[in-house]
Amino acid sequence: MKTEKTSKFFTYNQNNSGGRFDIDKEEGIGEYVIVEAMNSNDADARAEAIGLYFNGVEDGMDCDCCGDRWYSQYDEGSEEPLIYGKSPKDYKNGDNWSKNKTIAVHYLDGEVKCYDGNWD
Repeated sequence: MKTEKTSKFFTYNQNNSGGRFDIDKEEGIGEYVIVEAMNSNDADARAEAIGLYFNGVEDGMDCDCCGDRWYSQYDEGSEEPLIYGKSPKDYKNGDNWSKNKTIAVHYLDGEVKCYDGNWD
């Protein structure tokens, strides 16, 4: 019996290192970036191709007191795009502090869906 590999979704949560977020709607980089990939290593490689990076403090790009802006994946992913167990659409309509979060989902086929938020 042949098993087919299926993709998963991996969520990256941006730390506001230095007191600000790096937001770029054209590149699909928001406070949350969700990447569809085959595994966590593939997700990290795809995330880096988008513009995320994982050694910001070490490389002098991020504030050493705040920490790295992005962290590499450590979980097994989810069957659908999720942020803390909620879909991006539902998450952005959550409590006051999350209403205007910028969220971008990057699909394997190259499609990028950006959810409403403060993209300015």
